Amino acid sequence: MPHSQDDHRNELADTFRELGDEELVERWRSGNLTEVAVEVARAELARRGISAPPFSRIEPVHEDPGPQGDVSFVTVARSLEPFQIEMLRARLKAEGIEAFAVDAGINQVNPLVSIAVGGVRLMVPRESADEARRIVELVKAGRFALRDDDDLG
Repeated sequence: MPHSQDDHRNELADTFRELGDEELVERWRSGNLTEVAVEVARAELARRGISAPPFSRIEPVHEDPGPQGDVSFVTVARSLEPFQIEMLRARLKAEGIEAFAVDAGINQVNPLVSIAVGGVRLMVPRESADEARRIVELVKAGRFALRDDDDLG
């Protein structure tokens, strides 16, 4: 069930109430509070009889990564076995295609959830999807399998 604004405010009030005076003032001075947290912290400081110093929000520093186009990703394979997706991901990387596994962690921690989330998904940038699907099909068909007489040295 999603939390309402009041639930969030009450949770913050409980958290701030449990902090010591110094911890609360330190949290206040950090500049990393949301607008709701500022209101709740100001009320808690007043309840304790502590004069709230001026609040100064610290804005996060964003590095400009330069011009970037929108990149969208598509799923090219799914499996209930995270290791299978990891092998496919490594094969795609060896072929020069960036790929990543989605939901691998939750599937490893709780395999029963795997079915509910549809298994682990192998995702690639949309522009690489056709080539990635071709490689995945070749792997599944055994075209990348090693033979006994292959030289690995």
